[in-house]
Amino acid sequence: HNYGHGAAGITLAFGCAEHAADHVEQAMAGLGATPPAVAVLGTGIAGLTTAWELRKRRPSLPIRIYASSLDLRTTTSWVAGGQFEPSTVWREYRSDAGKAGLFDYLRRSRAKIDALTADHARYGITPRDYFTLDHDIRAIQEFTPHDVIAPYTRGRLPFPALAAPGRHYSTWLLNPMLLLPAIQQELQASGVQFIERHFDSPRDVVALEENIVVNCTGYGARALFGDDRLIGQRGHLLVLDLETVDGLDYLFGGGCENEVISYLFCRQSDLVVGGTFLVGEDEPRLLDADAPAFERIWGNAARVFGGHPETCLAG
Repeated sequence: HNYGHGAAGITLAFGCAEHAADHVEQAMAGLGATPPAVAVLGTGIAGLTTAWELRKRRPSLPIRIYASSLDLRTTTSWVAGGQFEPSTVWREYRSDAGKAGLFDYLRRSRAKIDALTADHARYGITPRDYFTLDHDIRAIQEFTPHDVIAPYTRGRLPFPALAAPGRHYSTWLLNPMLLLPAIQQELQASGVQFIERHFDSPRDVVALEENIVVNCTGYGARALFGDDRLIGQRGHLLVLDLETVDGLDYLFGGGCENEVISYLFCRQSDLVVGGTFLVGEDEPRLLDADAPAFERIWGNAARVFGGHPETCLAG
């Protein structure tokens, strides 16, 4: 499902997890009298929500989660900004059938998010006003059903130096630094085992003692299963810790007036400022060569909120 940077893993996870659980139910039916046991590969948001959905449905089902690292901070999900929007992944769903499937994922995700919002302090899920400049956001306007995110309203943006015409949506923040640990803790408390294991080939997966396997390795499937359709996408974010978040309870995105990427997400204790979108790159480490990208991101945010979104600089 193209999980990773810019691919809406946080947005689609709960909906995709329901579909994955449906497939597991079908596989269980095919086992006959053989007791089922499930292995989930991956500890990103896809793996965690899939195991979480299975545990909700089947409290006694044996479930193990396998990953090369059990440190949630090593997943691509951990560094997601956390805005609910099908981001660039909508491009994979432009056919009529694909769009219908995407709508189903989004509606299922919305239902789960609504249920978890009540305990927002635990899960890091909270409603957010989302502001953009006055231009179209296809991911929301065309590829998100209006019963999930309502149509925008147009008006002046509520920022001192950026009081330009803009658009307002109502969406959600899903902070992965709160959400992932909360789900992991629930799974561990319910008896789901987390096992650190590296798989070199599909043979290693087949050798598992579980008789049902759900692949949630995301980009890792490129190496593990030889899936060359998965293409790396690398991005840069600035994360600013805050002593106070008073008044910082919104999301801003959609880019600059000259189509350069720029966004700012106010989270529970920090600000996420972005960003870049580098197709074909997959280096996870921070490099000295990344410094100009971070300077440009910060400079573009200053240009936007300084009232000059037409002057943003591209990489």
